[in-house]
Amino acid sequence: MYAYAGIQRGKKIKGKVEATSLAKARASLRQQRIRINKIKEIKEKKKSALDIQITWGPFGNIPAKEILMFTKKLSTMIRAGLPILDSLIMVAGQTKNPNMKRVCNEMISALNDGRPLSQAFKEQGRHFDNVYLNMIEAGEVSGMLDKFIDKLVEILEKQAKIRSGIKSAMFYPVTLITVSVGISIFMLTNVVPTFQEMYEGMGIELPGPTQAIVDASQWISNPANVGGVFGVIFAALTLHRLLAKYVKPYRFGYHALQLRLPLFGGIIMMAVVARGSLLMANLFAAGVSVLETLSVASSVTTNTLYVRAFGRVKRDVMSGTELSVLFAREKVFPIEFSQLIAVGERTGNMEEMLNSIANYYEEEFDALVEGLSTVIEPIMIVFVGGLIGAMVVALYLPIFSAGDLAGG
Repeated sequence: MYAYAGIQRGKKIKGKVEATSLAKARASLRQQRIRINKIKEIKEKKKSALDIQITWGPFGNIPAKEILMFTKKLSTMIRAGLPILDSLIMVAGQTKNPNMKRVCNEMISALNDGRPLSQAFKEQGRHFDNVYLNMIEAGEVSGMLDKFIDKLVEILEKQAKIRSGIKSAMFYPVTLITVSVGISIFMLTNVVPTFQEMYEGMGIELPGPTQAIVDASQWISNPANVGGVFGVIFAALTLHRLLAKYVKPYRFGYHALQLRLPLFGGIIMMAVVARGSLLMANLFAAGVSVLETLSVASSVTTNTLYVRAFGRVKRDVMSGTELSVLFAREKVFPIEFSQLIAVGERTGNMEEMLNSIANYYEEEFDALVEGLSTVIEPIMIVFVGGLIGAMVVALYLPIFSAGDLAGG
């Protein structure tokens, strides 16, 4: 890191530039049309044990939002005419996320060692998915890196919009379920024992619903029972993840079940088709081969059924069969998808048609998510109200029964 003072466009400026040597720092500043008056190296302080970054497991992950911001900054600087190395140096200097800064510095070192940009990104494959890596490589090979990074920004923004839509649809029911569970636990641990003591003093036999709530209160008051429930849930989730990762039949069945779920299956389908169409449109526009395009498109999802479907289309396209026919054979894709691709094949404007498909399914996705939120809201309100109301009525049943006996 070097601190400098100079003049740019007639104005005095000061700043810092990251470079591996003084000569490279001067070259970077000259490319930014900065006339250097003073420059000196900033010696880094020796790291103490407290400065060590923990990067294993989830601690080394970079949020999707940070990846999007990194790509936007990189796109802006490359369009402004800055070399890729200087762009990465400037982005690293502007980045606050420690993991993102570390990744930038590692890529800068790779470029300084003479490795190509695509290789530098592939070495950070933990943080950049296959779509990202293939787009970078295609841009580097075709000499249109600026256009491909612009397309990456567009793809990442649409992905962020899809994730946001799913989160907004799930936020309301998850919140209500959490609140209802919290209220139920509070009543079982604090309210029900009070009623239980009162009923024991009255010496009356409890109705079935009231006795069930009292039994539930006694059960949940035992820490061993609660710990056992959390243990079973943790074990089930861990087993599910291991099976989904290592056992192919289980993973296939789980992914098939996802697509059969009402509403949620449609959300997954629309998200995959929208992302896949947008990606294929960009790759076709760049002159990427059909086989390579299908390989990259299959990486927009981890759902086994879609990955296998893309694989079969890629295998059979070598026979000369039209893409529209091949996609029509795959039941995981909606029939409208293959019909619109057929229109693009007839008109010879596949890129425009795929972009239209992406926009169409994105709009359908937004409408479905909005409709899901509208449907779930009243259902969850009735569910929470019914749950709490049933508990209250069950607690007061003995009092009502005692009143009826007294009146009789």
